[in-house]
Order: sequence, then C-alpha cells, then structure tokens
Amino acid sequence: MYIHIKQKMMKKTTIFTLVGAIALTFTACKNAPDSDEAKTGDAKEVSITEGAATVAINTTDSKVEWIGTKLSAYHSGTVNIKSGDLQLKDGVIAGGKFVMDMPTLISLKDDATTNGKLTGHLLSPDFFDVAKFPESTFEITGVKPFTGATATGGDQAEISEYTVADPNFMVSGNLKIKDVTKNIEFPAKITVNNNGVDAVAKFNIDRKLWNIVYPGMPDDLIQDMIWFGISLKASAAEPTALKEKQSSGCFSNAGSVNFPALLFIVAQTFISARLF
Repeated sequence: MYIHIKQKMMKKTTIFTLVGAIALTFTACKNAPDSDEAKTGDAKEVSITEGAATVAINTTDSKVEWIGTKLSAYHSGTVNIKSGDLQLKDGVIAGGKFVMDMPTLISLKDDATTNGKLTGHLLSPDFFDVAKFPESTFEITGVKPFTGATATGGDQAEISEYTVADPNFMVSGNLKIKDVTKNIEFPAKITVNNNGVDAVAKFNIDRKLWNIVYPGMPDDLIQDMIWFGISLKASAAEPTALKEKQSSGCFSNAGSVNFPALLFIVAQTFISARLF
C-alpha cells in the first residue's frame, strides 16, 4: 500500500515537473521584435534615373541597429555605415546605395565581457564571416507611396519602438549579406526638405535566407528572424548634379562669377578679333 501511494506521488511529481518545465520554456522564449517582416525575393535589376541629383549619406549621423533573439534572451547592437549616397528626383528618393562596414558590428546590450565574446562570435564564420565578407550592401530598386498595408500583406504591425510610425513610402532594394543577394521590400518614413534627407525603416528578415544558419545551443536555439533598424541622414549640401550644372558656365553659384570660364571667353574673343 505504501509503495503504491509513493508511486502515484512520484508520477504526479513527474507530471507537475514536466508541465512546469514546458511553461518555463514558453515564458522564457524570446521572439523577434514585433515588426514588419520584409517581403523577400530574388535580386532585381537596378535602374538609373536620368536627371537625378546625388546627395552623400552622412555616415556619422546615420546608423544601422540590430536585434537577435534566442530562447533565453535577446542581444542587440549596431554596425557602422561605411559610405553611401541617395539619388533625388522631383523631391523624392529615386535610388541610392549604402555600404555597411561589417567588422564594426558590435553587441552592446550586456556587460563588456559578454559583449566582447558575442561580438567575436558574430564576426566569425558561424555568422557573418567578416574576414571573408567585410562589406554588406543595400541598393534601392524601387520607391512607391505607402498604401496602408505592409509588404507581406495586411495592416502594418502594431506601432512600437520596433516599427515605423506613419510610413509614407514602400522601399525595395537588393540586400547583400555574405555572398547572397536578395530583394527586400519594407515600409519607411522618408522626409526630403531644405534640411536634407531623413529616412527611417524598421523590419525583420529571415537570416537563413542569407546563409546565416548557425542554430545556437540545443537548449537555447536562435530565432530565424533578425530585426534591423535603419536611419539614414543626408546633409542639405548642394546635390552633385546641381553643382556640375551651376559650375559649367560663367556664373557658378547664385550670382557669383566663374572667373576662369569668363577669362577664357574674353581671350577667345580677343584672338578671334585679331585673326579677322
């Protein structure tokens, strides 16, 4: 009788332990931030917009943030923008490209020791393999007005710090990470005015589509989705195309004289007069 009761108690204890473990697993599970998932497809051809002006991206004020998650926790950090420019046509972004400097990728959330260890792992062949692929790029293939639906269909994800509030454009472009290039589409908030260009986008992508397939530890698997937050700023400096146009004649910028061009014309006139 005693043995029978003890066996029943052990079974109940085992069941409660299993239920508790399952509950703990789901409680501890960290999902990717609630954000718009970028629509992903094959790379597309990049078209050239005639007559577009080019403005350089301010790499100091621009940034790329990332968040990766696993069952037990999440990690976040940044990667620097190395270079880039945007093409403007009729006050709207018509194209552009920026380069991410992958060796600058860093984890920032935890203590210095943990961040250093994780950063080293992210730079390794398990993840971004930056020794072999030191640059990642994004090149715009299309910009169209935002219609109130996400790239993957349905309404925009619930507004939070991980989504763009009041997006006004859908941006598509070729994202190259490692040796894989995919076209992605996502909502963005883009402002173009006399102060320059300000563009913000926040979205999730499936890392495995870019051959980032390291699974994590068996008891602490890494989620497939990576969150990116991109903020691009371009100064209000004169666009390249406008500068070239303004400096091609006798008068360069608003009313100022292009003396070398003017002297050349005077000399040519003098020589012509002497010859004839």
